[in-house]
Amino acid sequence: MKDLTLALFALACAMFILQDQAHSSALPETPQNALSVELTDVECLALNIYHEARGESVQGHALVAQVTVNRMRDRHYPNTACGVVLQITRSASTKRPLAQFSWVLDGRSDRAYEYDEYLSAFLMAIDFLYTGRTVKIQGAKSLLAYHADSVSPDWHDMQFRLQSGSHLFYERRKR
Repeated sequence: MKDLTLALFALACAMFILQDQAHSSALPETPQNALSVELTDVECLALNIYHEARGESVQGHALVAQVTVNRMRDRHYPNTACGVVLQITRSASTKRPLAQFSWVLDGRSDRAYEYDEYLSAFLMAIDFLYTGRTVKIQGAKSLLAYHADSVSPDWHDMQFRLQSGSHLFYERRKR
């Protein structure tokens, strides 16, 4: 009964917020104004799941959420979902801004245009942030990074842990 109550509460919250967003300009049109819009942690996590894992399995969505939440709990990252998702650093060599997640500075709109996909991501974000959900895969709580299998970043401090769909997931290398 508790699970059903939580699910109904999450759905009611999601419907209220999504309906409210449909009548407002809460989401930024472009990455350039993404940091000037006040987003909630649920919205930030939902947008990250939506943009990073759209087209992946439910497990792929959950692993993206898990990495974001794991970063919130790690002392090397901000402690809020928006802080983690919208974190911008500077390249040491070029001084250009670098986003932690590819969609944040890709030059395209950050709006979620696929309603069903966003609703699913939004409900998952509520689940991870408010019920303490975690991915039931050994080592999932230590995952801090991932990338698409089409790229090969040079992450000396990360160790490969698992693959889900087209994403490879990593944990911090043990010293």
